[in-house]
Amino acid sequence: MSTATVAPPSTSAELEQRLALIACGENSWPGKTRACDDHLKKSSTWLRITSTGAVDALAAAICGSGHRHNRSCQPCTEKAVRCVSVYNAWRASQ
Repeated sequence: MSTATVAPPSTSAELEQRLALIACGENSWPGKTRACDDHLKKSSTWLRITSTGAVDALAAAICGSGHRHNRSCQPCTEKAVRCVSVYNAWRASQ
């Protein structure tokens, strides 16, 4: 699937929304440009974790499955890597 066309974040609020969209599954369907309310509520926590660069911790937070097994699922790990990449690009542009 291709990545949805979403403008790069320019503010921290936009960055939170972008991270929520990634966690929500930005490629769930063509043209998806907004995260669900549940993911938007968690975006500030994800931003704090993302800012540390801790991909494993972020993947676990996105996956929410730490209580079921030792590792986050592969899709959530990929989302975490994507979040860190978007965050790093945002920081570099500031």
